[in-house]
Amino acid sequence: MGDQPKNLIILTCDEMRGDCPGFMGNPDCKTPCLDRFAEHALAFDNHFSAHGKCVPSRIAMLTGRYCHTDGYRTINLHMPPDEPNLLPLLRRAGYETAVFGINHAWQTLFDCHTPHEGYSDWHSFAGHYHDTAMRDYPVPKPGPDARPEPELDVGFDYGRRIEDKVGGFCDDARTDQALDYLTKTRDRSRPFYLHVNLSKPHPRYEAPEPYFSMYRPEAIQAFPHDLPANAPLHMRAMRRIRTQLDPPPPDLALRNIQAVYYAMITKVESLIGKILDTIEGEGLMDDSLVIFTVDHGDFAGQYGLFEKWDTCLADCLLHVPLIVWHPDLPHGRRVESLTQHIDLLPTITELLGVAPDWGIHGESLLPIIGGERRREAVFADGGHEEEMWGRFNFAAVDRNGKPRKLTSKQITYRDCPESMARAKMVRTERWKLVHRLTGGNELYDVEADPWELNNLWGRQADDPALAAAVLDLQHKLLDWCLRTDTDRPFEEKVGA
Repeated sequence: MGDQPKNLIILTCDEMRGDCPGFMGNPDCKTPCLDRFAEHALAFDNHFSAHGKCVPSRIAMLTGRYCHTDGYRTINLHMPPDEPNLLPLLRRAGYETAVFGINHAWQTLFDCHTPHEGYSDWHSFAGHYHDTAMRDYPVPKPGPDARPEPELDVGFDYGRRIEDKVGGFCDDARTDQALDYLTKTRDRSRPFYLHVNLSKPHPRYEAPEPYFSMYRPEAIQAFPHDLPANAPLHMRAMRRIRTQLDPPPPDLALRNIQAVYYAMITKVESLIGKILDTIEGEGLMDDSLVIFTVDHGDFAGQYGLFEKWDTCLADCLLHVPLIVWHPDLPHGRRVESLTQHIDLLPTITELLGVAPDWGIHGESLLPIIGGERRREAVFADGGHEEEMWGRFNFAAVDRNGKPRKLTSKQITYRDCPESMARAKMVRTERWKLVHRLTGGNELYDVEADPWELNNLWGRQADDPALAAAVLDLQHKLLDWCLRTDTDRPFEEKVGA
């Protein structure tokens, strides 16, 4: 396609649901910059993450492989230096590389604000970018028309206004680093790969003005707050332990979470808009592949819950936005087919004319974009092996013998370890099946029940149509497990 090579720019944020941006049909959440980008690019209506947690889902994007195949199933397992992935592949192809923002993928890039040179040409703590990463950014003071923060006696954080400053590696700093790279630092004689990872709307739920006051909790269309009928164990455990309330948390608290969540989205998408404007101002749109997507979603008050959970495979966590721009692809189009994060790497490499030298589970999106095929199903992993449950059981005291204040998530891990059991999901355009090692399977007709409020599992014995659907989904799930079972280690001496 066209004259290669092209630049690659990937813009990601953390925990933005697929049903929240305006271009995805949300009437309340304001995303003018992303809406404008989607209007002129390709917007994917049914794109899904391969995992509901940050690190595994991002690694799936960069490797084109499902998380379970290589053991990436939790937050601290980053890829070692020899792991095949997009960044070293493009470096070998002559690309200059720059990675700014949170590192949820590469073990040797940077960790805990410590620079590691040599894996990418530029990152948030390399050279002059270190000072930008540590900069404080003032925020506006609330004006006379600012909305008040509600005062509720509940056992969880339901959102606050930021009134002092943001700093210490905040999204504003990461955005400034990207703008500096695009306008000043990059080597203009080489193609480049720029990857910007912004952290919001990841909890905690908080936003500065004017974003905090943009959304009145009583004025937005609230996500459903009830648990699903026949709710799985992890949801019941989170409602009982994380929110510390049963019956349900107050409607106002959950609406406030959603309102502040929307405020975080509008704030972070304004930063993405600055980067997109700079890309255009630098004349790079005609010579670049530009992608916006998200690692996974967030409960944001749905089901009376917040944040995410290791083994939850609901659409609110797995359905995410995706916008793709390439000068040779159709502009201003919607793609309705199911698609998935593992499809991004083979699409990127085909468009850039580079060939990965490792096994890929995903398939290029180009035939789907061209209308030649439609993906039949998407899949996802979640949860942990039983041996790992105990490692999440944080001691009540630290190594110095001092009392440790556990978070509500840590308490849920401790008090209900079965809620972390391994699970796998298959989703078609109509059906979703989640299979769990400890029981509590889920079956949803997502066409008739898009909020996943009616778990049909267990009814198939009395309903032949449901039984047939379950059998088909189970076969798809088993075939997927077989296709994506580990292909390592490679024994060079026998060629297998």
